[in-house]
Amino acid sequence: MIFAPLDKEMYNLYGSRRERISLIFYIEDALEGYKDIMLVTLPLVLFIVMTELSIGSFAVLVLLDWRNEVKRGFLVSYALIYLALTGLTYLLQQNFSTPQLLNTFGQLDSAWTPYLALPLFLFFLLMIPYNLFLWADRKAGVEGDGKQETEATATEETVEKRVQRPSVVRILRIVSGVLALLSGLVTLFVMAMIYRPLADANLGGVFTVASFFAAALALGGVMTAMWLGHWYLVTPALSEKPLQFATTLVLIGVMAQLAFALAAGPTTVHTISPNAGTTTSSVVPSLSAATPGPHTQKNVAGTALVTPLSTDAIGWVRILVSFVMPLVLGGLAWKLIRDRSFQSATGMLYLVVVCSLAGEAMARGLFLVGL
Repeated sequence: MIFAPLDKEMYNLYGSRRERISLIFYIEDALEGYKDIMLVTLPLVLFIVMTELSIGSFAVLVLLDWRNEVKRGFLVSYALIYLALTGLTYLLQQNFSTPQLLNTFGQLDSAWTPYLALPLFLFFLLMIPYNLFLWADRKAGVEGDGKQETEATATEETVEKRVQRPSVVRILRIVSGVLALLSGLVTLFVMAMIYRPLADANLGGVFTVASFFAAALALGGVMTAMWLGHWYLVTPALSEKPLQFATTLVLIGVMAQLAFALAAGPTTVHTISPNAGTTTSSVVPSLSAATPGPHTQKNVAGTALVTPLSTDAIGWVRILVSFVMPLVLGGLAWKLIRDRSFQSATGMLYLVVVCSLAGEAMARGLFLVGL
């Protein structure tokens, strides 16, 4: 009788320890499941962001080349860099985004997966003649220090040069650049159609498809604008028009992303019913077509998702990083460019690059977390 209370206390202590051990095992299993999800979706997120960045950057470069307002050295350098970036993107597709791998996800549109590799490969191949024609054209871009002359100070020679017909090499270069750009746009469309079922609540997912193009414009525009800003450090007499044009494209891309996010409506979330063990689909209100709702607790495989922040909190962080900060910093950069304060404007564009890449990575990660 004397040892009865002690036995009861030992039993309670044992039960408490058993509950803590069970909780630890549950958390460890959940974290392992979350790590598995991250390992599956991270290559897809990387491929999507790299594709948007490659196509968007090259598109802005071709537009700058067509406007003929930047130096030849800038065009040659970054056309080669974007060629290497596109090659790396194609390697990612061949290893992590093949039709066989994408078809393992039941939520994706398998009808479009066989058509993803070809336009991306054509985009890469058509960038090669563009680079070759650019290297061959010694008169590409503006000459001298790039300073724009007014009509009052323009000499007869410069006026005659402005009205002369473009060379054959320039025409071939622009044509190859446009064809490469068209292949890139087809790649974006096919990729968007593959992932469209993840957010097809409004108008069959048309805003989801459009968001891929807006993201490419924002990412590519700010990357090219940031690098162009560095070019002004060695040629400060360049006209501010090309940098202001590229920055304007960035602001248009970010505002288009925001508009499509607001118009996207609810997101389709695929979950597992714990009792029936079946897959069901539901819609959750969402700001963005790339942001699933906060109540998604399990993926289709039934693995619990445990994150330091809820998807709702991460979604709001994404809004701040992807929309608010780029618009504010991009607007400041646009004003500094107009005042010809290029060094300060380049610093602002640096910050916009960081925010845009981080925000797009978060957006696509949230977009794919329910796979």
